[in-house]
Amino acid sequence: LKDKAAVISLIFILLLVICALFPEQIAPYAYDKQDYSATFLTPSLEHPFGTDNYGRDILSRVIYGTRISLGIGLLAVAISCVIGIIIGAIAGFYGSVTDNILMRLVDIMLAIPSILLMMAIVTALGNGELNLTIAIAISSVPGYARIVRASVMTEKEKEYIEAARSVGTSDLKIIMRHILPNCMAPIIVQATMSIATAILSIASLSFVGLGISPPTPEWGSMLNDAQGFMRDHWHTVTFPGLMIMLTVFAFNLLGDSLRDAIYP
Repeated sequence: LKDKAAVISLIFILLLVICALFPEQIAPYAYDKQDYSATFLTPSLEHPFGTDNYGRDILSRVIYGTRISLGIGLLAVAISCVIGIIIGAIAGFYGSVTDNILMRLVDIMLAIPSILLMMAIVTALGNGELNLTIAIAISSVPGYARIVRASVMTEKEKEYIEAARSVGTSDLKIIMRHILPNCMAPIIVQATMSIATAILSIASLSFVGLGISPPTPEWGSMLNDAQGFMRDHWHTVTFPGLMIMLTVFAFNLLGDSLRDAIYP
């Protein structure tokens, strides 16, 4: 709370969450309502963000797009976090051959640029929210696996783990009840930062036509639709672009603040 930038970021993120949960109540128009007599209107009181080439209200589409970006981002991070924790915990706890096999697989994934890996997965599976979520989740697993592995390797050598082993506690209980709760701090920080990366990835894939298909509003696909008109109609790209920038910036600031609070 002492970090003003982090507090402002948190308020902005909460506003985004409200927009994602209640877009029908907040948006002034339906996201797919077309009005060919009102195309390319500049920002005004009636249309604060202006209208696009189909006469659709850009503010409404930005608000509805929040649900897609935040929803897919949070779900992808949750999936990658769970898988990464499982891989990292097993590798770090058992070490030896198990660690070598799992970490070499993780290294292979890290050797492939994440954007290329996501593009390959989406191309193979097809466009859509579920496939986009899977692609982002898979590409994010290595980061969690390595962080958890390092934390588990540090924790398993401590005396309280030795004490748990001495009274016959099973490996699963030691990992779940003793080690992982003490590894949550770096995982929370990584998850916060990963949401920003996931939102940027969603926008990037949608921009190149591999993400959310029209007419469903998504910030990246809105930029893709408007790129042909950006010289003459600045507002069609400015507001979706600003939303991507501000959202990613807010999550990064929040992640930095959490890291400073956890590791002062």
